[in-house]
Amino acid sequence: MYSKDFERETHTTGDAAMQQTAWSSASDQDRMDTEMAIQLRILLTPHFQDATTWSELRSGLQAKGFYMKRTKGHMHLFDAQSHVGICTCAFLGFPYKDLEQRFKRVRPVRKAPTRPMAAAQPFQH
Repeated sequence: MYSKDFERETHTTGDAAMQQTAWSSASDQDRMDTEMAIQLRILLTPHFQDATTWSELRSGLQAKGFYMKRTKGHMHLFDAQSHVGICTCAFLGFPYKDLEQRFKRVRPVRKAPTRPMAAAQPFQH
């Protein structure tokens, strides 16, 4: 299941808050040119493919200067420095539903009691 850890953002203040990266200029999929989209996919695909948990994916993206945030039923990719939304993860080929299915939490399975309740010894006070 989606972890609220993705909601944590780094708040930048001072001169650093005004900086932009090459990725922040592609704040809309309509403005992202083909070359930029290919570069972004090449840069981030290994992290999406190799991650086995939400935490691993988040760490990999943070190392490259990005973070994800769920909005309007989609997982969006943001530039970590300018906090500008770049595109959805689906645009990169990794729809949120697929990620959620892959990273779902494994819940422990409780085994049925091996002996019938009638045969169990009564509770002693």
